[in-house]
Amino acid sequence: MNGRNGVDMERVDALKTVMQGDPAAGRKTLSAITSWNGGAHSTTIARNFAVPADEPAALGGTDRGASPTELMLAALSACIAIGIAYSAAEDGIEVGSIEIDVVGDLDLRGFLNIGDLRPGLAEIRLTVRVDADAPRETIEELVNRGYRRSPVAASLEGRVPVRVCIGREETTLSEPRSGA
Repeated sequence: MNGRNGVDMERVDALKTVMQGDPAAGRKTLSAITSWNGGAHSTTIARNFAVPADEPAALGGTDRGASPTELMLAALSACIAIGIAYSAAEDGIEVGSIEIDVVGDLDLRGFLNIGDLRPGLAEIRLTVRVDADAPRETIEELVNRGYRRSPVAASLEGRVPVRVCIGREETTLSEPRSGA
């Protein structure tokens, strides 16, 4: 792979050039499908990847995967790490490592319908460590750029509208039913 920090900048730059000429080329619809496996366990297929989710035993789960909230925290920190790596590659900065500790405060009473609490995280805190061939100010700017370019962070902060549609598979009856 060509590029710095494992990022194929030739491909990224070619895609950027295409999108500058045709903004529609940058619009993508991402999708996944989740199947419930019983209890709190489910499996989501995104592209060719299977992602298990479950709750810990203390919440009635079987602990066969990270909880959905833990997966959201993982998505946030992974997205920011990618943004930092891309920003560094664009600037020609060699990165040795990126580590992000992510912590979220959750009151389970909201999920369990105890009181009038909102189910969800009250706060997310990130501690970012970057080992790179750059001064601290440059690393701080890389971290800030990595955060600002994160679609996951922007989605969490912006409260992206979520539409839920109830669907079902339509079946065709072999014989019409009588109105009796």
